[in-house]
Amino acid sequence: MANISERSRSMKFVLDSMLGRLAKWLRIMGYDTYYQPTYRLDELYRLSQERIFITRNRALAQKLKGILLTSDHIEEQLKELKKKLDLKNSTLWLSRCIICNTELREADPEWAQQFVPEYVYMKNKNNIKFCPSCKRFYWPGTHRQNMLKKLKELGF
Repeated sequence: MANISERSRSMKFVLDSMLGRLAKWLRIMGYDTYYQPTYRLDELYRLSQERIFITRNRALAQKLKGILLTSDHIEEQLKELKKKLDLKNSTLWLSRCIICNTELREADPEWAQQFVPEYVYMKNKNNIKFCPSCKRFYWPGTHRQNMLKKLKELGF
């Protein structure tokens, strides 16, 4: 039987079209989270066979055996999920692109230098990650600190 951190790492989600902000936060937390603004029902059904389906739609939650969230506020949605699932694995945090869901990679410092602001490179040259799919770069900064602070405030 897998331990909690292995189970947390393997959790994959599909979120319905009402949960775009939650998708971003699950990605911040490092979870493989599939989201798009519209779906066909057959597509949602197929995806929910491979992933944990999360929705605010009661009928869809019953039909696809998903997790129903009652709140429309992101903080409350995260708290609801925390009660229903083990989302405590902070080793996953900030390991995925929040835009396209791809796992981030360490960026070669010399290569990254041409793509990030000079002050970022000088301060973080050995701590820059990039998304191989959408080519975005990530580094420690105030935006990252604010995300981590919010997660800790929410009890993660």
